[in-house]
Amino acid sequence: MASALLLLLLWVFVPTVVPEVFGPGDGAGNSASLATSAPWVSSGGGLGGGHPVPVLLTASLFSHPEDVKALQVSIPRHPALEAVLAGDITIPCLITYLGPQPTAGTAGRQAVLGTPRVKWTFISEGKEVEILVARGDRVKVSEDYRLRASLPIFHQRYTNASLLLTELRPNDSGIYRCDVQHGIEDGHDILDVKVKGVVFHYREGSMRYAYTFAEAREACARIGAHIATPEQLYAAYLGGYEQCDAGWIADQTVRYPIHTPREACYGDMNGFPGVRNYGVVDPEDMYDVYCYAEDLPGEIFLETTPDKFTLEEAAARCRALGAELASTGQLYAAWSAGLDACSPGWLADGSVRYPIVTPRERCGGALPGVKTIFLFRNQTGFPDALSRYDAYCFRGKEGHPPPLTPQMLPRRDQREVLGSLRAGVRVLGGCWVLAPAHPRAKSRDVPQARDGIGIPACSPCCDIAIGQGCFGPSRSYRGRIGMPCMVSVLHDDISR
Repeated sequence: MASALLLLLLWVFVPTVVPEVFGPGDGAGNSASLATSAPWVSSGGGLGGGHPVPVLLTASLFSHPEDVKALQVSIPRHPALEAVLAGDITIPCLITYLGPQPTAGTAGRQAVLGTPRVKWTFISEGKEVEILVARGDRVKVSEDYRLRASLPIFHQRYTNASLLLTELRPNDSGIYRCDVQHGIEDGHDILDVKVKGVVFHYREGSMRYAYTFAEAREACARIGAHIATPEQLYAAYLGGYEQCDAGWIADQTVRYPIHTPREACYGDMNGFPGVRNYGVVDPEDMYDVYCYAEDLPGEIFLETTPDKFTLEEAAARCRALGAELASTGQLYAAWSAGLDACSPGWLADGSVRYPIVTPRERCGGALPGVKTIFLFRNQTGFPDALSRYDAYCFRGKEGHPPPLTPQMLPRRDQREVLGSLRAGVRVLGGCWVLAPAHPRAKSRDVPQARDGIGIPACSPCCDIAIGQGCFGPSRSYRGRIGMPCMVSVLHDDISR
């Protein structure tokens, strides 16, 4: 009995060796260890102060070596990572060895087998697509990711398998998984990636091909967007975007993306799919424009009523809720972020649109996108301002002033209206729709806003230049008409 008790005491108080933990550094034992080889601490009391007290006794009694993996994989960017269309992204993947890192041979097959095997996979809508597989200096990239995917650090440091993905497309949004295997050990981690930004075609409601190059840039800015770059348009095309309408791009070229070549949509590609390119064009020529929207510093919400709204009523309803009619660019950005609503609604430029993420019957056809209500088959003509639809309102985040967007100001019985557009600028006038008239439109074609009793309000025939006064009339009206309504732009500090 005494010998058994002695053996038990020796077993309890014999020092336990704890393996060292190596991080993604050199893996050769230079990292700080979590415990020493003699896990004893001095206690100031309890069991006779100053006597050694054993630690890790509970772990020794209740844990098993097989419960602790010798290899761990981590992506330290949870829960999600955002990137921008046509940009680049680096998704980190770090490998940690809980113990001495396996050593590689000096050359040949032994050297390769002594390094971890890494596989990156993309997961979207329940489908898995292999991006690349790497071991040592050998990297095999799948055809769909050729020239876009790489492991820029892995060949220098085998504990860093971070993935670099370039020329991002809309359909690069999804889950990315990093799998690592080394000998009998393996591990993995995942990360959700969201690619922000959307390219969309834009035109005024009155007719096709309405903008000079300068007017095209202004049109995108007016709806809360920017004119798209060639890289952004190409990335959108690779993501499935198609539009058979020639439009200005930021480099003063005119292009349009086609996946299914057809009559009137061949361009310069001889029947092959691709982005048609007219090259650099005279800036005074007339085309549509491709705009790009990315950030949405606020929220868009659908407002409805049984009787719906006219355009003026929609704007008033949004204002009553502490918001404003959303711009076209804002609606596209919200759609890109997942907004789905099968309800046509007014926007600030007088158009009627609705965002569809999940295509369904009676919601604009079999393709996702922002659907637009046009009056004519050639996709021109916005609905009459007295037509009744729902309203899409935008409310900015606190601390983010609303961007300059076309806005209808109330007429208020012909009294002068004071409307604040942007810090440093005030606009005085009657009922004013901040949108230039179509440069090729005849006077009878100029869309007119109407007040609550149907009286035509003033029609916009000039462009507003913030802080620079009122231009105009536009080129088509020059020498033929004067200003259709009184508008004065005053420099003032509206923040006081």
